[in-house]
This record gives sequence, C-alpha cells and structure tokens, in this order.
Amino acid sequence: MDFTAAEASDWGCAVRDASDLVKQISGCERVYAIAFGEGAQHLHLHLIPRHLNEPASKAWAVADLYRDMDRGDRAAADPAVVAAMVQRCRSLISAPG
Repeated sequence: MDFTAAEASDWGCAVRDASDLVKQISGCERVYAIAFGEGAQHLHLHLIPRHLNEPASKAWAVADLYRDMDRGDRAAADPAVVAAMVQRCRSLISAPG
C-alpha cells in the first residue's frame, strides 16, 4: 500500500477508533483486524469482535467461520442485528462529547 506518512497515521487512528467502537457495541474483549483483499481491489479491514468465551472465534479459527459461511454451512449474521449495531455505532459517533 502506498500511503504517505500522514495517510498511514490517519489510517491507524481510524482503525483504533473503529476497534474501540466494536468493543463498545459488542462487549468483546479483543478485536481482530483481517484484510483479505480477494473481493475488493482496495485496502479495507474486517474488524471482528473476539469474545474470549467463544472458542470458534479464537485466533485462526475465525477463518473457519468465514469458510463455513462461504460454503453455506453457517448462517451469516442476522441483518436486523447488523442494522441495529450500525445504528448504535452511528448514535455513539454523533453523540456530543
């Protein structure tokens, strides 16, 4: 990736802030950042909540979750739940303070 120093700094701050937001809305202990680069020909990250009590999301096991969804062996997140999380994020971002 050909970032300038300023762009790299901005990217790092954006990832940090988005990861903090994922923790707030999901209650997770960690956030995994994964960049696949297969479908989209640009840099983007998947920020994945990691709940320590869920072995299926531990380290590289999270890739198995993606494979299972890709094969249709596991359902993706409920769109209504995702929409509610997005709305909560928007509310937190736009809240004063």
